[in-house]
Amino acid sequence: MPRGLIAASNQGAPATLANGWPVKITDGQHTAAVSSDGRLLTSVAPENYQFYFYSAIDLPGVVAANNFVSIFNPANSGKTISFFALAIDSFASGSSGTAVSLKVDRITAASGGTVITAANINKLITIETDSIADVRVGNPTVTKVGSSLYSWPPPLATGSGAGSVTTSTPPPGQGFFCLPGQGIVLSTSSGNVNQVWSIKATWAEF
Repeated sequence: MPRGLIAASNQGAPATLANGWPVKITDGQHTAAVSSDGRLLTSVAPENYQFYFYSAIDLPGVVAANNFVSIFNPANSGKTISFFALAIDSFASGSSGTAVSLKVDRITAASGGTVITAANINKLITIETDSIADVRVGNPTVTKVGSSLYSWPPPLATGSGAGSVTTSTPPPGQGFFCLPGQGIVLSTSSGNVNQVWSIKATWAEF
């Protein structure tokens, strides 16, 4: 059964239970009973989407401008990347008074830094093919375009312990698309070594 089309079927359910479900789908030979329980949610992702995620954990802040993570769709990939969520955690490991937000921007090129190999980009379904995304950490060189898309506040503290957690997602049923030759970068224009960031991104490729 294609992914994302049915919330629940009678697979594994006793026949007497499944036969009582009010909604049924048939191809003329086989019938699938579907529960109409309003608590069940169907996927909004088309069945040909392949999902991936990458987490960069406990990245220390940098006093100078710094690009923490870039995710780029190579020009020759033949695929589109659709971002579904960015989750940002931060905490102060000591006194931190630099009030500069982490921002996400569009980019049209990425080079340098440290390339994350495809084997180290997580798959939501492990049998899927490797991601085509070019993921870099360690202050890659990028070409930004347009204005910043979103920002996350830094942890400010006179000692250790302050922190924040924010997850940003596009509107339900939508995605933020990057065509071949496009991508995003998460960066700060200045910072503090006591500001520690964790960046988690989830996207689909199709």
